[in-house]
Amino acid sequence: MDWLRTALNYSKEFAEVAVFGFLFAGFLQAVVRPTVVARYLSGYSVWRANAIGATVGFFTPLCCCTAIPTALALWRGGSRPGPACAFLIATPWFNWYGLVALWIFLGWRMALVVAGSGVFIAFLTGMIIDWQSPNERAPRPLPTEVPETVCTTTSCSVKSGSACCSTVDTDGSGEFFDFSHPWQKLQMAGTNAWALARELLPWIAAGILIGATVKTWLPTAWISALETRSWLTPVLALVLATLLYADSLGSLPLVNALLQKGLGSGNGMILLIAGVGTNLATLGPIYREMGTRVAILYACCVMVLSLLLGFFWNFVL
Repeated sequence: MDWLRTALNYSKEFAEVAVFGFLFAGFLQAVVRPTVVARYLSGYSVWRANAIGATVGFFTPLCCCTAIPTALALWRGGSRPGPACAFLIATPWFNWYGLVALWIFLGWRMALVVAGSGVFIAFLTGMIIDWQSPNERAPRPLPTEVPETVCTTTSCSVKSGSACCSTVDTDGSGEFFDFSHPWQKLQMAGTNAWALARELLPWIAAGILIGATVKTWLPTAWISALETRSWLTPVLALVLATLLYADSLGSLPLVNALLQKGLGSGNGMILLIAGVGTNLATLGPIYREMGTRVAILYACCVMVLSLLLGFFWNFVL
């Protein structure tokens, strides 16, 4: 009964943000023009472009699954890999939807730790990637005649499965949002919301079941024993995060259960950020699009920086 009660509580907490979140996320995907964002990123200096790349995701509530094709669109429309990588690292946690979910599941302090760490790691990773890949290439030319909307297929493994539609900048106005054809945008929003729900609900359900199992049956003494070895636990958390992959939101019940068992805040941050930043579903597209050097730098920076920040947050908190 305790397991079932815990699973139902987790489901209720997700329901508080999921319905409105899916609908609003679908609407934003319908009106935001990623090609305009790409032009802004390629037109600024390296540090400013990476700062924007690490923070612009706040306005586009994407999970780690749907952030991948958006980041690739930014790369194809820009001239540097750093800002696209920064966007990909920070966006799953530094957006209003992710922050609300973090706040509900982990509390306001942990929400700020995860979001702030995500932005910091994303910015430094983007800067290092651009520093080690200084040769800019010309942006890929955008099509001169394109339909008003573009649909890209995405899933957690970047395979065909669902359609997420977004608006392109066909009139050259350079505006971030496009609210023309409101009825069409509402239809697109519904399509996007349903596609996003189909992608995320299996991961959320799996996360709820795993989190309820850990919270109900994992002995607290095991976590306490690990926490006494402060130098070893962050390393184990990093290894676990790189081996196991779950969607960003689907990871929350597991981390919530581990934190309640006594896991340190820094170790929880490692599980969340490194878990969505070092998996094959993310590194595969980066390798194919940006090359081996960028993929290796991306993985190494996320692992090293998250580990160092994990030690820092464990000490501070």
